Amino acid sequence: MKKADNNLNGKVKKALMRIGVGMLSLLLGGVFSFYLAIGCGLLPEVQSVWIGSAMTTFHNHWLAEAFIPQSVIDSVINANKVDDSNVESTVQIEKPEEKPHVKTPEEKEAEEEQKYRAEGYEKLSSGVYLKEVTGATNSGKFVGYLMLCTDPSRVKLVDTDRQFSCGATVAMMIEKSGAVAGINGGGFNDGPNYDSNGGTPSGIIIEDGELVCPRNYDSNFRIIGINSEGTMILKNGSAAWAMENGLRCAVSAEQFLIVDGERMITKGDGGWGIAPRTALGQRKSGEIILLAIDGRQLGYSIGADLVSIQEILYEEGCINAAMMDGGSSTVMEKATYSEDGSCTVELINKPNLGTELSDQRYINNAWVIMPKVSAAETEEAENVSEGTTE
Repeated sequence: MKKADNNLNGKVKKALMRIGVGMLSLLLGGVFSFYLAIGCGLLPEVQSVWIGSAMTTFHNHWLAEAFIPQSVIDSVINANKVDDSNVESTVQIEKPEEKPHVKTPEEKEAEEEQKYRAEGYEKLSSGVYLKEVTGATNSGKFVGYLMLCTDPSRVKLVDTDRQFSCGATVAMMIEKSGAVAGINGGGFNDGPNYDSNGGTPSGIIIEDGELVCPRNYDSNFRIIGINSEGTMILKNGSAAWAMENGLRCAVSAEQFLIVDGERMITKGDGGWGIAPRTALGQRKSGEIILLAIDGRQLGYSIGADLVSIQEILYEEGCINAAMMDGGSSTVMEKATYSEDGSCTVELINKPNLGTELSDQRYINNAWVIMPKVSAAETEEAENVSEGTTE
C-alpha cells in the first residue's frame, strides 16, 4: 500500500514539475517575444504605441526606459510629434439668418431634435444631445461619448473655487456653476503617483472674461478659447493676447487636432500612445462638441490615440478641435435639478477610476454647458442692455 502511495506521489510530483516547466517556458517565451516586439522594434507600430503611452504619463516612463534605448525612444517620439507651434485658427462660425417667428418654440425644438436624431444623437435636455461612439486602434477597441451643444454661448470654462490650493471634481464644478452637463478641462501639475489634489493649474485659465492664471502675463500657451461671438479660437499665444482679443473663456490644450478644417496629425498616431481621452471641437455652424473616450479597461475600452479622436471630430464636421487633459481625469457628466433647486449629477462615461462620483479625481477646471435661456429671459436681457426696461 505504501509503495502504491509512493508511486502515486512520484507521478503527481512529476506532473507538477512538467506543468511548472511548461508555464515557465511560456512565461520566458512571452517575455522574449515581448522584448523582440517592443524592445528590439520587431513590430514598429506596437513599439510606437508602447513608447507613446509610457512617455506621456507622469510615472510610467520606466515602462519604456527600462529596456528601450533612449535614442530609440527619442526617435519614435520625434517621428510622431506634431508641430503646432505656429497655429492660429481664423475661420468664424456661421450664424443663422434671422427669420420671422413663424414657428412656436416647441415646434422649433421638435424640428431640432429630429435633425440631430438623424445624426444618431439622443436628446439629453433642451439644446444638448448625446451619442455613443466606438472604434478601434491596433491595440484594441474603445468606447466613448459625444455631447453636442447647439448654442456655443452656453459653453464656458469653470475652475475650482479653491484655486492654487485644492481642486474639485467635475460634479462639484457642475453643481457650483448651475450647469446641466460638463467634462474635464485643462491640465494641472500632478504628483509622481497621480496623487495631487488638482489645486495647481498648468497653463492659462480665463473664466467669464477674467484672467485666473498665469501670473506671468507674457508666457505663451497652446490656447483653446471661446470669444464673445461664440467662435472657438485655437492659437499659440500669451495671456496678454487672449485678453486683448476678447476671449471670454480659455484654457491650455494638450494638442491641436483640427485647425480651420485641416487635420493636424498627418503621420503616425500623434505620439501620445493610447489612453482615456477628452477633446473639444466646434462645427462651422457653431455647435460645440465634447468628446470623452474611456480607457484602461480590458474587455470594455482600451483607450484611443490622437488620430482616432481627430477622425471622430473631423467626421462630426468640426473645423476646430483640440485635445484636453485625459487619462484618469476623463469624465463626462450630466445634471438635473429639482423644483427646490437641488442638483443630481450622473456619470455618462465609465472613468477608469470607478463608476461612482466619489471615485473621481480632484482636477482644476472643467468645460460646462449652462442651462438654456428662455426667449422671455433673452428679450428681458436685450431690453436691459438697450435701456428700455420700465
